[in-house]
Amino acid sequence: MSIEYENPWFRVVKQGQYHFVEENGSDNGAVILLQAAEYFVFVRVFRQAHNSFFIEAPRGYGENGESPAQTAARELFEETGYSIESNKFKHIGTIQPNSAILSSSLPIYFVSVDERINTSAVDSEVSEIVYIEKDKILNSIASGEITDGITIAALAMHWSSPENR
Repeated sequence: MSIEYENPWFRVVKQGQYHFVEENGSDNGAVILLQAAEYFVFVRVFRQAHNSFFIEAPRGYGENGESPAQTAARELFEETGYSIESNKFKHIGTIQPNSAILSSSLPIYFVSVDERINTSAVDSEVSEIVYIEKDKILNSIASGEITDGITIAALAMHWSSPENR
């Protein structure tokens, strides 16, 4: 195994004839589904790889010494302004977003609050907070408003749990 390229966020590894990407901090990263009253809370972010804005579930890499639940609480606050203690987050599963080229495994967390608050993002990557009524999420996916694979996988993980069927 050899490292072909490396930067602060990821490295490209060659193992035999195969290449794949290892992301720094993904082992304790987190994807967060936040339900505020009857809405799911998303963020609109610009993604350079597509030169476009995307509606996504808040997410991010872990920092040294953080548990994935602590990462979830920190990232949620930074990206949405919602401050929720890490012990309130429910781990609902783990996804591998692109098993062919990414070695990442991303834990998915769900948390709900009783009411929607007026807030703004702390993170400069987030252009706005997006609230979508929970009964309109499927329409948002079908219409192409939500196309981010990690977000769609996280929602599928949430909906597939026995209490949400």
